[in-house]
Amino acid sequence: MAANKKESRLKEDPREEVRRGWQGAVLLRDEIEYYCTQVDPPLIHPFEEEDLEPASYPLHLGKKCRVDGKDQELSTDKPRLTIPPHGLAVVTTLEKVSLPGFLIARWNLKVKKVYQGLLWVGGPQVDPGYAGNLFCPLYNLSAEKVHLELGEGLFTIDFERTTLYDESKGCKLWKPKGDRPTDSFGSLDTLPLRSGVKQELKEMRKDLEEGKERLDGFQSRIDTFQGITFTVLGIIVAAIAFVSTSQFGGLRTKTPTYWQIATWIIVLLAILILAGVLAYAGVQTIRNNKKDGDQ
Repeated sequence: MAANKKESRLKEDPREEVRRGWQGAVLLRDEIEYYCTQVDPPLIHPFEEEDLEPASYPLHLGKKCRVDGKDQELSTDKPRLTIPPHGLAVVTTLEKVSLPGFLIARWNLKVKKVYQGLLWVGGPQVDPGYAGNLFCPLYNLSAEKVHLELGEGLFTIDFERTTLYDESKGCKLWKPKGDRPTDSFGSLDTLPLRSGVKQELKEMRKDLEEGKERLDGFQSRIDTFQGITFTVLGIIVAAIAFVSTSQFGGLRTKTPTYWQIATWIIVLLAILILAGVLAYAGVQTIRNNKKDGDQ
C-alpha cells in the first residue's frame, strides 16, 4: 500500500491547484526548493538552499571516477581528479536525483569548465522516473592538465514540467534495463572508454622520435662520409701539387726517372682508392636508408 502511494506521488504533483491549471514550464528556484524539501523522495539529495540559482541547481563532482580506463575513488585525503591532455574521464555526480513522472531534467557542464578545455559528452535529458546519480564522460581538449576537486560545482541542472502524466496514453516512468545500477558507472563503461586522440598522439610522438633517430644516424653517416672524402681529397691535392712543382714530379723532364714514375703511380692509386671509398660509402648509405625505410 505504501509503495502504491509512493508511486502515485511520483506520477502526480501533490498539489491539486497545480494539477488543475497544469502547464509545462521551467521550474524556478522556489519550485525546485519545494520538490527538494517537501516531497519524498526529494528531487535532489543532498540539497543546499544556498546553492540554488534562479532557475537551476549546481551538481558537484562525486567520489567515483575513471580516467583513461583506470578506476579512481576520490576522498578527503585525495580529493583531486586530474585529467591529462587529450585524456578521457568518466565521472559521477555527488548528488542523486529522483525525478517524478511530471518532470524532466536537463543538465550540462558549467561554462567556465568548457573554457578550461573540457568537453561534456553526456545525455542532455534525464527522463521522468529516473532515480540515482548522474554519469558522463569528460574529454580534455586542451594541451594542459585539468584538475577537478571532490565536491566542486561542475554541472548545472534545470527542471521542466511535462504535459499531464496519463498512463492510458502510453506514459511510462524510466526504469533501469536489466540489473544496471544507478550508483555505479561500471556497467555503463564496460570497454572501458579511452581517448583515441591521446593514443594517436602517443603513436605519432613515437613515430617522430624513431624518425629523428634515423635522421640523426643518417646525418652521422653523412658527416663521416664527408670527413673521409675531404681528407682523402686533401691528400691527393697535396700530392699532386707536390709532384707537379718539385723535381719528383717529372713534369719538367722529358725522361722521368723511376722515382718520378713511382710517384705518379702512387697518386693514381690514391685516386682509385678514393673512388673505391666513395663508391663503398654510397652503397652503404643506400642500404642503410632502405633498411630504415623498411622499419
